[in-house]
Amino acid sequence: MEKIKQNKIWITIVVIGIIVIGILLAMLHQQKQNSPEAQSSSYVSSAKASSASTSVQDKNNEKVYAKKAASMKGHVYSDYFTSWSKQDFKNWANEYLSKPESERHQDGVKESFGTSTSWENSDTNMTYPLDKIAKQIQTDGVATNYYDTVKEFNKANPGFNPDDIKK
Repeated sequence: MEKIKQNKIWITIVVIGIIVIGILLAMLHQQKQNSPEAQSSSYVSSAKASSASTSVQDKNNEKVYAKKAASMKGHVYSDYFTSWSKQDFKNWANEYLSKPESERHQDGVKESFGTSTSWENSDTNMTYPLDKIAKQIQTDGVATNYYDTVKEFNKANPGFNPDDIKK
């Protein structure tokens, strides 16, 4: 009888020990799942899914923008609609560069190029963007960032919404 009681105590102690070890292993496993190493793979897969979704959205936007651009009329300089043609830019560059430097390099010399904004020289700051633009037109025959059509602008800037071109 005494021996059976001792065996029951030992069996109880062993069972309680196994339960405690099981609980400790479960806690350790939970802690591993919450570790930065374990979460990094989850983060990477989430980032990949987000990137793929953004990429698909960008492609869809580009298609929509291309359709809009194809139906829009007008010339574009930088991200402004302009009333000037390529020839207007060439004529302006020739006229501008024919002026003496002292006349070109003054504060307040500016040009809008048929847009709603102006590019201005500043003798005070010694910045002459109009010189750069005029020389570039003479060299290349057309201004950088000038597009004869909105469709051409869209081909060069597929992610830019044509509705955002400034008037």
